[in-house]
Amino acid sequence: MKDRRTFALGWGMALGFSLLSGICAMAIGLYVANARQHVGANYTALVADVVRAQQHPVLLRATLNAMQEHPHHLHAERLANLVWRIPQHIRGVSHGLSQSQLAPSDYRPALDTLARVETRLAELAALIDADIETDEDRQALQALGYELETELAWAYGELNDLIHVAAGEQRQIMERLSLAIGLLVLLALAVVAGLMLALIRLSRQRELVSRLSLVDDLTGLGNRRYLLETAERLYQQSLRNERPMSLALLDLDHFKHLNDTWGHPAGDRVLEAFAQALQEETRQADIVARIGGEEFCILMPDTPLEGAHDLAERVRHRIAELNEAALGIPASITVSLGLATGTGSAAGFDRLYSRADRALYRAKANGRNRTEVSKA
Repeated sequence: MKDRRTFALGWGMALGFSLLSGICAMAIGLYVANARQHVGANYTALVADVVRAQQHPVLLRATLNAMQEHPHHLHAERLANLVWRIPQHIRGVSHGLSQSQLAPSDYRPALDTLARVETRLAELAALIDADIETDEDRQALQALGYELETELAWAYGELNDLIHVAAGEQRQIMERLSLAIGLLVLLALAVVAGLMLALIRLSRQRELVSRLSLVDDLTGLGNRRYLLETAERLYQQSLRNERPMSLALLDLDHFKHLNDTWGHPAGDRVLEAFAQALQEETRQADIVARIGGEEFCILMPDTPLEGAHDLAERVRHRIAELNEAALGIPASITVSLGLATGTGSAAGFDRLYSRADRALYRAKANGRNRTEVSKA
């Protein structure tokens, strides 16, 4: 039962650790995905504004070239439209820069250039609105237009490079931060795993200590405490099932004489051989315990008197057949048994034990090496 509890505890902790690992992995994944999304969103709009604005210098140069090659009022209208749109994009880019995480000192030169271009666009608009009748007026417009186109191209190119570098650096920082968080989570999981292993080991050690406290050191059989705990459980089971329970008390005959003759180490070997024979002759459901020096007990659940008597006699004959190879000494041993059976309240351990003890006393008084049955 306790082994099953330890096993269940181990599986429960393993399942809990797996669940915790899965949750942490999902949390890290969501964090990394959101972080990358926010990093991208932080610069995507600004990059889009700058890329759109970079078309203006190209359009401005193309329109100026067209006006130079083929003077026509349509080209002047296109140029006027550009002069109207360029300031709007400049203001949009300026606002985006102010909302970004870029250092103002990094984009200040480009922004100053754009501000200067925006101011001078008014001069270009005035030249467009005026009637261009002379080559001198046309050349002045072309010169101013090309100058503004050059400044626009430089400013937007600088901003584009600056934003891409900043986005790359921020992405790298976020990746490093994600890695650090992942390592911290792994470290936390390792600590949790260590604690779980420690708890499992502690539980196993407690189970081992508890089990050892119920086991006889010499024979490996259950001790008196184990017998009492198990007897109560089997008694309750007997009451529910209304089935008989039998108890046999066993006492090695003349064991003190054997100890005095061959010594205590030899006596210990005899007890070990005796315990092994008991385990081999009893059933798996039977409870075998050492309750004293050479005194043993067999508790037999769901066993009527006839079955208990057959088992007792089988044990008695087996013990008498133990030879020097089994005992370790050139001697033989015998055992006396007292047997009691009860049903219902009569199957209580104290009552069965008392009756079996009286039967054992009769077995010894009647010559030993025999089984006596208690009369209820």
